Amino acid sequence: MAAIDFEAARHLAQTRIASHAHLGQDEFVLVPEHTRETARGWVFFYNSREFVETGNASAMLAGNGPILVERDGTVIDLPTHCDWEEAIRTP
Repeated sequence: MAAIDFEAARHLAQTRIASHAHLGQDEFVLVPEHTRETARGWVFFYNSREFVETGNASAMLAGNGPILVERDGTVIDLPTHCDWEEAIRTP
């Protein structure tokens, strides 16, 4: 598969978090200021819309890892048992 650009990666990440949100009937949004570009692709962080917009700690997600979108378009939900840098080093 050909390499994708940032906008395509962002779209894939938004699609993934929308599917996660649908399961719980919440609305999740990407937190752009936390996005990181790596050699493998982009790491996208997300949270509930309510938390991002209001800072209401009771609306903050817990147990959600960031999403890695690799340069070939592969989307991977990163684990929460380690930091994201370690997670992307682990095959």
